[in-house]
Formats: sequence, structure tokens, C-alpha cells
Amino acid sequence: MSVGQQILFLLLGVGIFWTVFLLLFKEYDLKRYGFSLEGGMLLWRTKRGLEFIDRVARTHSRIWIKFGTIAAAVGVAMMFFVLLNLVVNVYFILTRPEISVVGAKFVLPGFIPGLTVYWWLVAIATVLVVHEFSHGFLMRCQGVPAKSMGLLLFVAIPGAFVEPDEKKLNSSPISKRLRVFGAGPFANIVFGLACLFVLLSLVSPKPGVYVWGVKENGPCENLALGSRLLAIDNFPLESWRDYLDVVENLVPGETVTIDTDRGSLLVIVDNYGENENRGSLGIWPVSAVSRSQFINPLTGLGIMVCELVGSPVYYPYAIFHPYLYDSRLPWELLDMLKWMFVLNLGIGMFNLLPLLPLDGGYILRGVLETKASRRKARRISNYFSVFVFVLLLVNILPMFM
Repeated sequence: MSVGQQILFLLLGVGIFWTVFLLLFKEYDLKRYGFSLEGGMLLWRTKRGLEFIDRVARTHSRIWIKFGTIAAAVGVAMMFFVLLNLVVNVYFILTRPEISVVGAKFVLPGFIPGLTVYWWLVAIATVLVVHEFSHGFLMRCQGVPAKSMGLLLFVAIPGAFVEPDEKKLNSSPISKRLRVFGAGPFANIVFGLACLFVLLSLVSPKPGVYVWGVKENGPCENLALGSRLLAIDNFPLESWRDYLDVVENLVPGETVTIDTDRGSLLVIVDNYGENENRGSLGIWPVSAVSRSQFINPLTGLGIMVCELVGSPVYYPYAIFHPYLYDSRLPWELLDMLKWMFVLNLGIGMFNLLPLLPLDGGYILRGVLETKASRRKARRISNYFSVFVFVLLLVNILPMFM
């Protein structure tokens, strides 16, 4: 199904839902049950859960304040990191569109390959619960009242909230506000990384080089996907680097023997594109990501981005796939953990964009208040939000190209 068809079905579903809801809202006076329509959003408010937030915040107030302090510091740093990535991606979209990638994407089933409705619901539920409860804990442990909590729906985008006493929050010191706004995204990032840690403990990377893809009409088009490459002309392959070293010395037209765990294959080396002097076997080789490689934070970020753009390969490594990993659990459950990791990390970082009404927008406003008046900080953050929104729209463009 094309992106255009997906959007058409999404709009149709959204239209039906809102039509039915508006009829029921008027006919049965759903305001009595906490439903309301505000600013184009459907909100459901309740006071249930506030007592739990109060109890946890009071019992562990020192821990939560330390958590909030770290969250504020990380939030400021990550806000600039996420913005820089958005700017760099816009540069490539405008100057080198042939190699550009989607910098932002709708996190919905159908828009992200491999993301099913079931795992989307589970992952989004964890995102909302972790995010909003963290906001609530930091508000209450710092003495900011919470008026209600609930769920919201903006067109087709679900959300949740813990509604603060706006006057009390806005009149609080900058440090308190930064803790509150930083807590939600930081909690999502921490929870996402925790899911990744659990995932890594449940899989064992397989050694060697495996076939992820083959060139159509290429010399190895009959090679089964998922095959382990053992040797090429008796040269053993222990890693993808070994494969590249061998292929680099191949000459178009020569015959080589490829040994795999499913048998041997005699093939004639092809040209590498239009280069008549460089040989190619037409194989896309991949290896498993070892646990030690996750010490580098950029590995986790790279994997998250690859999954969100629908490319489960962090070249030259394939990510959490049965080809390359032995698992202690059914792969369906591992897939759930993977999406909990990806969506919590991805949405947590997205929330740190300096764009109102995201948490990053309020963090930017707080930072600006340390150097300017509250009125001037508000004006600058509003203008900057427009700029970031334009960057965001440009980052979405490759999705429709």
C-alpha cells in the first residue's frame, strides 16, 4: 500500500470517528463523564490516579528531585542535539535530495514498516504512562498542585496529560519548571534504554556473515536469504570485513566458489555497476550487532532511526532479526520490546525539540529566562517555535517524494 493510500485510509477512519463522536457528544452530554473539546482536541479528565502520584512523590521526593535535576540538564543538552540533527537533515534534503532521508515521520502503523497495530498500542501506552507520571511526580514533589489527569486526541494523534495548576507552575522558580518539563522526555529515554538492555539480555548474536539481500538477475540471485556465508574460494569469512576484503580483489568474469551453511554455489563475478574493472557478487552482507557495540550511545540512536524510517539495517549490521540472533523468547515478544525501545527513545527525543507546546519548547523558554525577561523569553520562544515547525515540515518532505 502506497503512502498516499495509507493517508487516505487514515483520513477516512479519522473522519468516521470524529463524526460518530460529535454526534454522541451532543446527544448524550458526554461532558458529565469528563469529556471536553478544547482547541481542536478531545480531552478526557479524571482525578483518579492523583492520589497515587501524590503518595509516590511524597515518599521518594529526594530521589525524584535528583532525577528531575539530571533530566533538566540532559534535556537542555539533548534539545540542542535534536535541533542540530534536524538542521543538518534539512541541509541534505535541500542540497542533496538523492541521499536525503526522512528526518521526521508519523509514528503510526502503516507509516513505519513492521510496526503492527498491537505493538503500537502497547508501545504508545508505555510512552504515555512513563512520560506523564514522571511529569506528575516532579510537580507534586516540588509542591506544584495537579488539577487532573487524563487522555487526549488531536485529530488522530493520541496523548495523555497531568494537568498542573498553571499559575503555580508558571510562578515557580526556573529550576523547578525545568525539572518538570525535562522529567517526561528523560523518563521515556531511560525507559527505552532499559527495554533495549532487557532485549540484549534475551538474544545471543550469531557469529559470521549472512545474506540480507541479493541483486535481482545478479550472479547470486538464487542464494537463499538468511544463509551464512562460510567462505569464498576457500577464504574463510568470519565477519563482514572479510567479505569486503575478498570482493575487493575480484575481477569481473572470473569464477568463484561460495560456500554457505546450505551448500556451495559456483558463480561468475559481475561488474560493480558501470565499473568494468571492479567485481561484484550482488550480495548484501550483514552481521549481528555485538553487545559490546552498544557501549557507544550512537549505536542505539542509529538503530532507533533505522527502525523508524523502515530500514532494519544499521549497515553493515542487521538489527534483532532471526537470521542473526538466537532468542530465549518468541520473536513476537522481542518485537514488542523492540518497539517499546524505539518509540520511547524516539518520542522522548522528539519531545525535546524546542517547539511549543512540546517539552523542549518550555525548556528553551526557561533557559531564555535566565538571560532575559519573562516577556522577552516568551516572545523569542514563540518565534523560534515557528522556525522549528518549518524545519519539521521540510524533514517530513522525503516521506512523500
